[in-house]
Amino acid sequence: MLSSEFNLQNVKCAGCVGKIQSKLTQLAGIHSAQVNLLDKTLLVEYSGVKLDQVVITEVTKLGFGASLDIVIEEPLNLWLSVGLPLIAGGLLMSVGMLPALMLDFSTLAGFSLGLFYAVCSFAIIGLVGTKIVKSGWNGLITLNFNMHSLILLGVAAAWLYSSGIVLVSYFSSLAVIQHVYFESALIIIGLINLGAYLEERAKNSTTTAIKGLTQLVPATTTIMVDGGEQVVATNLLRTGDEVKIRPGERIPADGEVIAGEGYLNESMLTGEPLPVHKQLGDKVIGGSINTSGALVFRVTQIGGNTLLAGIIHLVKTAQLSKPKLAKLADQVAKIFVPSIMIIALLSSIVWYFCAPINPFYHAISVFMTVLLIACPCSVGLAIPVALMVGIGRGASQGILIRDASCLSAVEQLDTVVLDKTGTITMGKPQVLGITLAENYSLEEVLALLRALELNSEHPLAAAVVEYCAASAVPLQVSKFESLSGCGVRGVIDSIEYSAGSAAWMMQIAQLNLDLIVESPYSQIYLAKASEVLARVEISDALKPDSAAAIAELQQAGLRVIMLTGDNPASAHAVAGQVSITEVYANCQPADKINLIKRLQNEGNKVVFVGDGINDAPSLVQANLGIAIGGGTDIAMQSAAITLMCNSLSGVSRALDLARKINRNMRQNLFGSFVYNSLAVLVAAGVFYPWCHMALNPVIASVVMSLSSLTVITNALRLRYA
Repeated sequence: MLSSEFNLQNVKCAGCVGKIQSKLTQLAGIHSAQVNLLDKTLLVEYSGVKLDQVVITEVTKLGFGASLDIVIEEPLNLWLSVGLPLIAGGLLMSVGMLPALMLDFSTLAGFSLGLFYAVCSFAIIGLVGTKIVKSGWNGLITLNFNMHSLILLGVAAAWLYSSGIVLVSYFSSLAVIQHVYFESALIIIGLINLGAYLEERAKNSTTTAIKGLTQLVPATTTIMVDGGEQVVATNLLRTGDEVKIRPGERIPADGEVIAGEGYLNESMLTGEPLPVHKQLGDKVIGGSINTSGALVFRVTQIGGNTLLAGIIHLVKTAQLSKPKLAKLADQVAKIFVPSIMIIALLSSIVWYFCAPINPFYHAISVFMTVLLIACPCSVGLAIPVALMVGIGRGASQGILIRDASCLSAVEQLDTVVLDKTGTITMGKPQVLGITLAENYSLEEVLALLRALELNSEHPLAAAVVEYCAASAVPLQVSKFESLSGCGVRGVIDSIEYSAGSAAWMMQIAQLNLDLIVESPYSQIYLAKASEVLARVEISDALKPDSAAAIAELQQAGLRVIMLTGDNPASAHAVAGQVSITEVYANCQPADKINLIKRLQNEGNKVVFVGDGINDAPSLVQANLGIAIGGGTDIAMQSAAITLMCNSLSGVSRALDLARKINRNMRQNLFGSFVYNSLAVLVAAGVFYPWCHMALNPVIASVVMSLSSLTVITNALRLRYA
């Protein structure tokens, strides 16, 4: 499916987000549209051909800006946009506290002062509040109301009311008028700008993980050219280039080691804390650091095709995905601003008729206060900011959350189903031990085994060769044969040797048959003519932390089940080592799905953990699918969560992080709803009959900014989850 990412301008709140998404998804040819309020980006997926220009046009019609290019907005000038209106507002307030003559706008001196107030405040608002005025006005004329629409109405009401008081007082020769809001309008603009500045800084803190990932690739690197070295820009690398990496340098792209060796720190990508040894033939990941040694690798993937680029894309996409809570917040945000406008209008009407003194003053004050206090920013940020920080935190720990909608399933999980091979075990056969016949040494047997199995293509043969390689003396084999279903044989030093299955040994051997025993492990027997010399036991070894990781899941109250395509004896042997009592063996892919369905039909909420191609259907069927790192691409694409570290210990960490993100989203959403609801009630004067206290517009603007900062600050706690 084709997609494009746009950079947005003038998007300030959840109302803006909802209007853009709603408009674009109504257009033919657009499959989906997702706006990220935090980094102001729009991801559009098309059903057919790209409609980039149509998207830009429609977004512009709504009063926003959209571009395929990165738009660098001018940074907020803190002293100009915050300091000037606050200082000017403070001075106007101080002048207003001079002798009463200065407030009597019916006199020439008072009128002149009032006119000065009006012109001065209008000029400053126009200078430092341009973005607010333009965004708010666009929202009003297009009926796509946003937070700036509320602020503009509040500030405009303050300025127009105050200017009207000055004019009416002078030309109608009324007595002293006590209440004007010129200074309030300025202070409100200053506080709004200050809140925006602080909020932007806080938002930037939420994208630390993504920034950290994008900075992992070095700007330059050293390539080998005609036997020499040449430093080039990393973006000029091509597939097939040979790159030299010294200690302390970062790997610029994915590749394969062709010379040297070293220890690479991959912790930022996989969460694995210890450096990983890399030697000839090993794959290296772009972004990792060479902590010791020197190596040369051949570039296999560059740019957007590297693992690091894939992780960044996955994290950004996940941060745009919406859990159920986000959809609720979007629905509320769509009606929030119009509702606040209605509440402000009704409240001012009620106060106009009910206020004991100065009814018009009370009405206009309540109108402004309700508009200014009820910014929907905190509601709009509640979910995205928690996802941005939480998913970013997961990425830095090697936990990739592919779709945020999976987070809601975590709270109900009660059953963990684990695939055996590659998940609990290493997924690679290893020799457990060798039992020798009398009068034969281990060195002699290792040399014979290596010589025979070196030419075999059987998977178990590779494990034997690797085990024997370090200590075996090379021997020459003649008349080598590979017998399907039996084993291999050949002549070494004029003597025929055989290596193969127990059944074959029973046919060809006559001596030392007591070495042939039943075992839950795979076996290879070595025979010299008709005499059995040794028994080799081979198994898929456990991962070092599997037992501890499974114990942690069980201690958390989760039911743990293991399933495998292996035979029952091998399956139960592995299960016994990790204290799993429920085991299903000889499982085909269809059997795995049927087991998960049966568990779900019994009322269980299932998380499935696997790594292979045959695990992909089960990862999709489960309530939550987790793919283990080092697995197949199709498994990782089918899972909701991928662990970059090839370790089961990441499962508990992933579930714990998902719970914390879920909890943080609920806290943010509930807190912002309660905060805004109470704030609007207080601003409307609902509690005035009991407490005889009312907020003024200046305090309302401070309270509004604090609501967003509170939500962001709470989400930032996830950086330490």
